[in-house]
Parts: sequence; C-alpha cells; structure tokens
Amino acid sequence: MSRSLPHHYDALGTADKIATLLEPEIVRQSLQGAAQWLRAAVAATGRPDKCCRDALYHNDGRITWFYPNSNTAELLSAWLDLAEIFNASEYLDQAIAYADGLLNDPVKGLLNDPAHPEARGIPWYWTDGGTYAGHYAMRMPIHFLRMYLKTGYNRYLDICDIIGRTLLARQLDSGLVSAAWDPNSGWMHEARVGSRYVCAAATFAVLWRLTGDDAYRRAWEKALAATLSMQNPDGSLFHCYDPRTAQPLHSYVKLHFTAYVLDMIEHAHAATSDGRLLECGRKIADHLASVFYYRHIVPYCVGNVTDPTDQMEAEKPVTDSAPGLFWLAQKTGVAVYRDIAKNLWFGSWLHQLPQDREPGWAGALMGGSPRPDVRETPAGVPTNRQYVHYDPTVIGRCGVWNITHHIFASQKLLKTVLATKQNPVSPILEEHV
Repeated sequence: MSRSLPHHYDALGTADKIATLLEPEIVRQSLQGAAQWLRAAVAATGRPDKCCRDALYHNDGRITWFYPNSNTAELLSAWLDLAEIFNASEYLDQAIAYADGLLNDPVKGLLNDPAHPEARGIPWYWTDGGTYAGHYAMRMPIHFLRMYLKTGYNRYLDICDIIGRTLLARQLDSGLVSAAWDPNSGWMHEARVGSRYVCAAATFAVLWRLTGDDAYRRAWEKALAATLSMQNPDGSLFHCYDPRTAQPLHSYVKLHFTAYVLDMIEHAHAATSDGRLLECGRKIADHLASVFYYRHIVPYCVGNVTDPTDQMEAEKPVTDSAPGLFWLAQKTGVAVYRDIAKNLWFGSWLHQLPQDREPGWAGALMGGSPRPDVRETPAGVPTNRQYVHYDPTVIGRCGVWNITHHIFASQKLLKTVLATKQNPVSPILEEHV
C-alpha cells in the first residue's frame, strides 16, 4: 500500500477487473493497430527513415500530418518492442531505418557540423524552426544503446558517448542542462526549461555504467540532486524551472511531464539501483493518484495554467504515465500504481480506431481536438505549434508520443497482469547496461 494514499484505494482491485475483461490477443491487436499508425506516419513523410510527429483528423475525412522531423528517441524502443513481441523482423528494420535516419542527416537529424563541435549529436527540433533540442538529446543515448545491444552495430554505441559528452559540457552548477542550440546564437533558452529536463539524470547514470567514466558519475549525482530539489512536498514537479537555479518559474503542474520523469527514474534505476529514485517515483505516483482518483483521468495540466499553449490542452486526458506506473508497481509492490496504469491503458484502448480504417486513421489513438470552448487561437500560442491552433474542422488528434507510450504500456501489461493468461512471448530487454 502507498503510504500517503487512503487505505481503501488498495481494495479497489480495478486492475483485476480489467484483467478479467482483457485477453492477451486484444492487447496484441491493439499493438498491431499502433504499428499501423506508425507506418502511416512514416509514409506521410515520403521517406522510410522519418516519421511525422502529429496527425490532425478533420470532419471531412482529411488528415493533416505535421512535423516529419519528429526525432523522437522513444520510437526506436517502440519498434524494438514490437519486433520482440511479434518476433517480426519488419519492425526491427523500421527501428534501424529511423536510427540511421537520425545519424545520416547531419542537419535535420543529429547535428554533425565540424564547425560546431560544441553541439555535436544534438537533434533538430521538430518545430522546424532551425534550432536543436537539448531535451530531445537527453533521451537519445538510452534508446541508441538498446539499438546497439539488439544489433551489435557500433555506430549506435558511438553516438551514445558523443551525445553524452555534449551534455556533460552543458551541465550547469544547478545540475540541469542547457535547453537549446541555434547555429547563429549558440546555446540559448537559459532562463526557462521544463521539468522533463531531469531526463539528463538517466543519460548520465547509464553512460557512467557503460563507460566507467567518473565524469558521468559526478554529472549523474548533480542531476539527481537537482531532480530531488525540484520535487514539491506533495510529490509533484512544477512545469518550468530556471536551469541556473532549479527554482520554479510557474506554479502549475504539467502532468504530461510526469511520463518523462518516470521514464528517467526507470532507466536510471536500472543503471544504479539507487533507492532515492524509487522514493522520488513513489512521491510522484502518489500525487498522480490523488489527481486520478478525484477525476478518474490524468489531465495534461493541473493548477493555474498560465502558458497559452498549455491552456489549449490543459484539461485533456493523458495516458503516457502508464508505463512508468507499471514499472513502479513492480518495483515497490504498490498495487494502486498498477491499478491506475491499467485504467490509463484501458482508456487509450477504448479510443483506438480499428485496424480496418483507412491508412492514418487505422490504429490511431484519438485524442480530442483542442479546447471545445475556444473559438480562436489565443495570443501567445506560437505559430509553429499548429496542432493546438483553433480549427473548427478538427475532430481529433494522434501523436507519436502517445503511440510509443501505448506500446510501452501494452508490453508491460502483457508481462504483468496478463502474464498468466498467455503463452510466453519473446523477452523484452529490461536492463540497458
């Protein structure tokens, strides 16, 4: 039982109820639908080594695809999970194509410009505004390392340390890492970073164990200390922080970022077994539970949301914390976390379109369009955040982040609640070092 939640939550047992309703084949069918959507997102780019980040669905049947340079590291592991669950080489081929696309595009993939060695390995930011994203770089090495362990290709191992060295050079005294890089301005956005920037802690922890370099150990300790200092007494983390001080800049909580933090904790714990990570994760999950059992959803944000872009999505439900909650339940024995994860997975599945629909629609996890009470795009929403701009024709949206985390949650669902109802599946790599 979680220490800070009312005792009766442990008796709800909705995880067991859901298990009686689900069969492993249903989960596998959902995974196949997710794979269909990913293939359509790849096809929409016109290249086998790219993948669109978002799709907007219109009431006349159109799909508007956005951001072909998604550069999402988690997609590598999503393809690998599919390959291992279904024992299908086509998914491994997709992972290799996407990984090589990142490596072989020195401008809109991972930066590789001899004139700018200080930013080598930083990925092009999906908004296509000409900048490179440090927070996307933080998540790359873990998934490239998994690619190396699966394929044995040294290029995937080499890029891990290249990115790690770039991040090491940009770690501030606070323990956080610089946000973004621009070819003309250099490193920038030093005054504001999201709480998901704590992902650097996992990268440093994994690379410390991989290389034995004490510089990574020191960076890991600083990054973890920053994470712990940023955590509120109720377990939450605020939306944005000053990276120089790790002090909050907003007083609302972006629960969408909880998924990133739980991902970090899982990967860092695999590398270090540090008990502080589990304690941090428990506090985060307890806060999430207090929100979930009140609303029966996890909203994108809670609190006084001041950012105009977040205002357009603040009340929509998100399910991307489910994989982290599955893992945390397994590590801590707290059944409530598994209960919430099951509910989140179930919610995604109920809103997944069937596989017999047209490409792009098939397998989509249909989220709502931006706020139905808004009749125009608020001032302050950037033009490059087109997926949240007001459009009366939009009836839904699906994104690669939602699909990848549905895949991760499905894999964990098969291995935990439904493990006794299925034949053994191919083992999923759990430890990354």
